Amino acid sequence: MKTVGIIGINGMVGQNMLAELKKIQTPFEIKTFGRNDEITPLDIAVLCTDNPVSRQLAPQIKDRVKFTVDMSSEFRMTEGVPLVIPEINPHVIAKDTPLIASPNCTTTGLVMSLAPLKPFYHFTEAFFCSYQAISGGGKKLLDDFHTPGSLYEKNCVPLIGSILDNGHTSEELKGLYETRKIMELPDIKVYCHTVRVGVENSHSLGVTLKAKEEFDLEQVKKLWRSFPNLTYSDSVVTPKEVSGKETTFICRLRKDVEDPKIIHYFVTFDNLLKGAAMNGRQIVELLLEKYV
Repeated sequence: MKTVGIIGINGMVGQNMLAELKKIQTPFEIKTFGRNDEITPLDIAVLCTDNPVSRQLAPQIKDRVKFTVDMSSEFRMTEGVPLVIPEINPHVIAKDTPLIASPNCTTTGLVMSLAPLKPFYHFTEAFFCSYQAISGGGKKLLDDFHTPGSLYEKNCVPLIGSILDNGHTSEELKGLYETRKIMELPDIKVYCHTVRVGVENSHSLGVTLKAKEEFDLEQVKKLWRSFPNLTYSDSVVTPKEVSGKETTFICRLRKDVEDPKIIHYFVTFDNLLKGAAMNGRQIVELLLEKYV
């Protein structure tokens, strides 16, 4: 029997991953481990751990597992480690790929909107301002949000992650560098501003995208609607409506008032699903079907 282990089962990410893995139709056995448990041999290990633990565990278990899927940000930009969204770049995984990274939740929303358009448009710049849900900060932030007097209550906080020496936050730089890696567009300019808002679940992005070609709005809508787990709506779609859904939604598409090579649109999606556990589950499904 094929085996998939969740390491870090006691955290929010681990519990969400357990629920997602139970949706897989391919027969396999799920094993669960706390951070400090001895890891038995596995076909696939899913690290639902923070960066320091993932950094420690990945090399320790490499001889006991065929594939490791890491849900933290520890290895995303490591050379030779594929950063995978199965709808976009499954080709970067091979039968001898020992370690696979799942991307940042906010980056996921952006690249899901870019991927269907890439064969038809040459992107030069992408800007987004994020409206990120409290659940993206884990159980500790959710508890804080529900505490009277929380900074996040009925508020917008333009700070996610740590502020680096260059003034950008770690979350904003993930939007830049992870987008380039996933999309295989090393020269695209990505301008990011990340904001935590008083919404319990589902992230959103206001996106501005520039290409070398003029955009055909009807073609763009058609491409979005035909892409897996993505849809465009002519009606306004909000985070409240998409919570619990696997689809990434786009709405409010329009051309720039002055430049037909620029479009603006709104993206919203469940950050705990496609932005996290669902994407991990899809990677596991791909491995089970092709390589295990």
